[in-house]
Amino acid sequence: MRATGQYFRTSLRRLGTITDWYESRIVIDRKSKFQARHVPLSHPDEIPSILQQFLQQHRKLTKSASHPHIIAWRTGDLKEDSKSPAKVKKGIDDQQYKNVQQGFNDNGEKGAGSKLLEHLVQHNIINKLIIVTRWYGGSPLGPSRFRHITNTSFDSLRKAEEDIKGSN
Repeated sequence: MRATGQYFRTSLRRLGTITDWYESRIVIDRKSKFQARHVPLSHPDEIPSILQQFLQQHRKLTKSASHPHIIAWRTGDLKEDSKSPAKVKKGIDDQQYKNVQQGFNDNGEKGAGSKLLEHLVQHNIINKLIIVTRWYGGSPLGPSRFRHITNTSFDSLRKAEEDIKGSN
């Protein structure tokens, strides 16, 4: 499990579909480990099957994790008047969405899901499901655990952007 500082991209094939996961590096703090993954999400109804696929595909990792799937998600439809090329201001997409739905699940890590969702909203990240896995190392981390959770999730999102830019 010495994957610190490395990125991985794996594909899941279930029910005839391919879902790309972008894995962040593993962050270690006082023996606790954090790693994030994300997947495109078009509707909240997909979440249970995505989580089931995640838990099946990463069985060894999630079995040893204290919090196998802290999640946050947002979905929405681009407004018709916003379909022109996006204006980007300080890295934040100014496009407007309608029918936005969002949610989170702490998976036992109190406050983690809501903090993760808050960052997705602030950065206007939409149509994504973020899954963060935590392996508790025996020492309470206090508020720094939230920083690790959000940093690994954005690390995962950056990896996807790099792959997209690299393929163009």
